[in-house]
Amino acid sequence: MKQQGHFKKRAIILLSLVALVFCVFAVKLFQLQIVDGAEYLDQATSTTMITVPLPAARGEIVDRYGRAIATNRAAYNLWLIRALLPDDQLNDTLMRMVDTLSENGEEWNDDAPLTHTAPYEFVEGRDADVARMKTALGLAQYATAQNVYDKMLETYGLADLPQEYQRTLAGIRYQMQHEEYSNVTPFVLATDVSLKTVSTVKENNLDLPGVYVAEGTVRVYTDPTLMPHIVGTIGKIYAEEWESTYKNQKNYKMNDLVGKSGIELAYESTLKGTDGQMQIEITRTGSVVATTVVEPVPGDTVVLTVDKSLQAECQKILENQVVALKAAAAANREGEPEGASLVVLDVKTGGVLAAATYPSYDLNVYQTSAGYNSYLEDPLRPLINRAFTGLYRPGSTFKCAVGASGLLTGTVTPDYTYRCGGVYTYWANSDFRPECTHVHGNENVRTALQDSCNIYFYDLGRRLGLDTFNGMASTLGLGQKTGLEIGESGGNLSTPEYHETMTGEDWQQGNVVQAAIGQMDTQVTPVQLATYGAAIANSGTRYRTHLVAAVRSYNFDELIEETPVTVEAKVEGDPAAVAAAFDEVEQGMLLASKVGTARQFLADYQYHIASKTGTAENGKRDKYGKKEYNATIVAYGPVEEPELAVSAVAEVAGNGYQLARAVRDVFDAYYVDKNQNSAPVASGALLP
Repeated sequence: MKQQGHFKKRAIILLSLVALVFCVFAVKLFQLQIVDGAEYLDQATSTTMITVPLPAARGEIVDRYGRAIATNRAAYNLWLIRALLPDDQLNDTLMRMVDTLSENGEEWNDDAPLTHTAPYEFVEGRDADVARMKTALGLAQYATAQNVYDKMLETYGLADLPQEYQRTLAGIRYQMQHEEYSNVTPFVLATDVSLKTVSTVKENNLDLPGVYVAEGTVRVYTDPTLMPHIVGTIGKIYAEEWESTYKNQKNYKMNDLVGKSGIELAYESTLKGTDGQMQIEITRTGSVVATTVVEPVPGDTVVLTVDKSLQAECQKILENQVVALKAAAAANREGEPEGASLVVLDVKTGGVLAAATYPSYDLNVYQTSAGYNSYLEDPLRPLINRAFTGLYRPGSTFKCAVGASGLLTGTVTPDYTYRCGGVYTYWANSDFRPECTHVHGNENVRTALQDSCNIYFYDLGRRLGLDTFNGMASTLGLGQKTGLEIGESGGNLSTPEYHETMTGEDWQQGNVVQAAIGQMDTQVTPVQLATYGAAIANSGTRYRTHLVAAVRSYNFDELIEETPVTVEAKVEGDPAAVAAAFDEVEQGMLLASKVGTARQFLADYQYHIASKTGTAENGKRDKYGKKEYNATIVAYGPVEEPELAVSAVAEVAGNGYQLARAVRDVFDAYYVDKNQNSAPVASGALLP
C-alpha cells in the first residue's frame, strides 16, 4: 500500500513537469504567433530582386563568302552580386577568389591606372583615368600616386590585410567603384575562366557568398594575324569615352567591351547586340522565389568585300616581296626596306578584295600588355595601317593622270612626240635642269608611259599647268579620301599654298614639272593608288572604295543592309573622247608591262596587265649615304575585261619595277581562289 502511494506521488510530479513544459511551449508559441508573428511573417515573405545582366553576343565579321573572321565562343565569367555579398565579407571573399584565380593562372578585373609594385606610379598615357581616379577618391589633382594608394587602403579597409593582397584588392575595389557596383549593377570579377575555376567556385559557394558563375561569350579570331588593321580591336571603355559617347546610350554599361579600331569600331552600333537580363527574386534566407529572363539579342553580322583566302595569300606575297627586296638591298649595299603594303580592288564595284600591310601584328598578342607594349616600341611600327593611312609620293605612277589630262585637253595627241635628250632644257639659262633616267629620243604618250620618260612629262606638265593635271588626278582618286568605312588618310596634291605652308619656302616655277612626275609635296595612300588604277580601268569613272558588302542578321537569315555600288567621280567630256584618251593611257601601261619598266615580271605573263611603276624620293639618305627611294606600282587587268586593280608600295625599296613580281603573284592567287569558289552555293550557306 505504501509502495502504491509512492508510485502515485511520482506520477503526479511527472505529469506536473509535462504540464509545465507544455505551458512554456504554449507561451513561446503565443509569443511567436501572436506577439511577434507579424515580424516573422514579414521576414519569411520579404524578398529582394537581383538583376543579373545577360550580355548579348557580339555580331560576327565574315568575308564576302560568309567565312568567319571575327566570331564568338561560349565562356564562363565570374560576377559579384552585392545583394548576396555582405560588405563585411567582401574583402575576405576577394582574397579567396584572387587565390583561386592565381592558382589557375587567370586574371581579374583591375584596370586602375596605378603600377602594381612599389614605388607606386601612375601608368603613362592614362591622364584622363588618373584624374578620374583622384576625383573618385576625393583627392586633389596634385595628389601623388602614393597619396592615391594610401587613400585606397583607407577607403576600402585594406590596411590590416596581408601586404601581398593590398595592391591587388585596392585595384579590384577601385574597379568596382569605377563600374558602379551596387545592388542593381553586378561587378565582373573575371572573364573567360577555366572549368577548374568554375568547379572551385561552385564547390565552395558557402565560403564565397555573392560569387556568381555567368555564361557569356568572348571574341575570337579564326586567324588573329589576318588583316588585323581592318578587323580592328575591342577593349574596355575608357573614362573619356564613357563620358563623351557611351554614358547616355541605354544599351551600354561601364564594363562593356567596345570596338576600338577598324570594323569593330566603325560598326560598333551594328555589332553591339541588345543585352538581356535575369531577375531573381530571393527571400532573406536565400531561397529563390521566382526567376524572370529576358533573352539577349545578338548583334548583326558585318559582311566584308574582302576575300579571306586572297587576303591570306596577299599577306604572304607581300612578306615574300619584302624578303626579296631586302636580299637585293644587301647585295647592292643599299638601305634595307622597311614597311610595305599591297591593295587589291574589285574594278567593277570598288570593293576591297585584299589589303595587306607589312609588318603586321597578331590580335591575340595585342590584347596582352606585354604584346601591346612590344608593338608600340617596334621601330617599324606594325600597328600602322600602311595600306590605308601611309602617305607616300606616288612617283611616276602619277604620269598616267598627266597623260590622260594632256589628251583630253588637246594639249597633245596620240601622235604628238617630244624629244628626250636626257635633260630638260626649257629653262636653259637657269641652274634648274631636271634629268631623265635615260636618253629616250622621240616619245609619244604611249612610249613615254612605257619608258617612264621624265622629260616628256616635265614638258607636258608645264604646258598643262598645275591646276589642270591636279584636277585630273583628283577626279581619279589621288590626294583625297576614297570612301572607306574605317580610318584612312586624305593625302594631298602639290600646290603653292601647301608647299609654302609646310616648308616656309616660296613656290618656284620649276616645281610644276616635279609635281608632274609625282614628286614635290604630292602624297597619296596605297588604297588611293589602287582606286586610281580602277578609275583608269573604267575610263575615268571612279567608284567609292568600300570594305563592307552588307549587314545581315546574326544567323545570316535576313539581309538588313547592302552597300550600293556608287560612282564617286567621273571624268567629264565627250564619252567617245574620254574613252579614247584612257585607251591611249591603257596601251601605254600595257607596253610598260610587255616591253617597258615592268617587263621583267609581266612580259610573258599569261594575263595582259596594264601597269605603271614609280620610284619616288623620300627625302632621306640610307646608311651608305645614298638617296632613299620608295617603290610604287599601280596595275589592273586583264585589260580585255578588267577585274582587279592592284597597288603596292615598299618603303626604301628603290625601283618600282621590283613590285611587278607582287602584281603577278596577286593575279595568280586571285584566279586560283576564284576557281575554287566558283561552284554554285546554296542561298544562305557558308563556305568553310
